[in-house]
Parts: sequence; structure tokens; C-alpha cells
Amino acid sequence: MPELPEVETTRRAILPAFTGRKVASITPLRQDIWASSQRPPSCPLTGGEIFRHGKTLILSFLPETTDGQGHPFSLLSRFGMSGRWDRRPRRAPRLPHTHLEILLPEEELVLAWSDPRRFGRLEVSPSPRESILLSDTGPDALDLDGPALREIFHPLTTPLRKALTDPALLSGIGNIYMAEILFDAGLSPFRPAGSLSLPEACRLSQSMHQILELAISVGGSTIHSYRQEDGSPGGYQRYHAVYGREGLPCIRCGLPLQRATVEARSLYFCRFCQTRSYS
Repeated sequence: MPELPEVETTRRAILPAFTGRKVASITPLRQDIWASSQRPPSCPLTGGEIFRHGKTLILSFLPETTDGQGHPFSLLSRFGMSGRWDRRPRRAPRLPHTHLEILLPEEELVLAWSDPRRFGRLEVSPSPRESILLSDTGPDALDLDGPALREIFHPLTTPLRKALTDPALLSGIGNIYMAEILFDAGLSPFRPAGSLSLPEACRLSQSMHQILELAISVGGSTIHSYRQEDGSPGGYQRYHAVYGREGLPCIRCGLPLQRATVEARSLYFCRFCQTRSYS
């Protein structure tokens, strides 16, 4: 599943071809992946900024109408398990599982949304603040410092592994980066999130920023199907310290890394380096 680094990598890749460019049409090709009944308007448009909140990408559009009837709007895409945006030549054959196309005539490009597994969702909203997709999500993980993280976690008995991946608490982190962040911070994934001291929350926040920003800089992690917008794999899997390394020696202590299956998900950690409150 694409997480924050993979979505941010996509945002940076498609931004130059979209922002400030004329949009000739937005063509939905599948109807059961929309979060609401609203669809893109058919008036001439210009591409605006592209934002990201957690695992959701937000494309903003500006109307080019002269009658004052058009209004700016946002197209939100939640990536789910296999959603992706990519640029394709205008006259290239449409690829399987393409569910929406944005025609950029000046660039002779189509910006295409595809999603083979169809767990992702699209939404047209007047603004991100009014979005259904974002209504139940917490702050973006990269917007949180130590004190803010402790304030969110303080009342919780939820284990850290679950708190970090709960989009209602903070948005953007899934199973891969949760494992890497907790290892970097030296914290047990089984420890109650509310038990963190302020210094520990600051250490966790620092690890979160460092891991996510490094992953963004190398194009995210390719484990199964994820590819960057240009089709190339991400590079962060080469930096994984624990994820997918069950039985291999820990890079810190040399002992074999562990894998546990919790709620149908694989959890990777070092039992020695990530101490406190195992269950």
C-alpha cells in the first residue's frame, strides 16, 4: 500500500506537468470508486496546486469561465492498495484499470488515475476542508512535533504499532514505515502509546521525520507493485532496517530480527533494541 512517501513522490513528479496548465477535459471511466455523487465540471479549467494530506493527493482546479459561474474545486485521490497517477502521451493506448483521465493539451499528455484493486477512492469537493475523504483523518504525520504527538497519544492505551497507523490519529503511516520509525526510535511496537514521556515522544517525532523524509528523497519503498510515476521502483527498500528482514541480524545488536502476525499484519522488530512492555 502506498504510504506518505510514495504519495509525496507522486505529487512531486506530476506537479510540473499540471500546475498552470490548461485542462481540456476530466473524464471519469468508472463510477464505483467515487466517495460522493459529485463529478468534475465540463467547463475549461487550469491546473492549480497539488497538495498532499497523509496518503491522499489533492489536485486543485481553477475555472476559465468568463461568466462568473465557475468555482475552484479539488479532486482528491486516496491511493488505497494500488492507486497511482501517471503521465501518458495523449495518443498512447489506454492501459487496463484506468479509471479517470485528465487531458493536458499543451503538454500533449493525459494524467491518468489507475487502481487495479479498486480500494482507492476519488472525490470532487469545493475544498479539502469540505472533503468526505479527509473528514475522518488526523493531522499529516510530517506536521507533528514531539509535544503534539504526545498530546495525541497521551490518553491512549492502544499499542504504538496501532496508534501510528490509525489515520484518525495521524495520517500517512502504514505498516512499512511504522516498523522502521519505531526501530529507529528504539520503542516497542507493543508499548501503550499513552505511556510515552515527552522526551520519548520527541524522539519518536524525530525518527518519524527522518525516516519519512529520507524515503521521499529516494522515491519511496517498492515491496510488491508500487512504482514511481515514471515506472521505476522506489529506492527506500534498500534502507529498511527491520521491515521484511525476519531472521536476519539486527544492524544494531546483531541478534535475529523478529516477525509477529498481529491482526493479519506482519510486524517486524528487534526484541532487544526495542525494549519495554512486550506482550
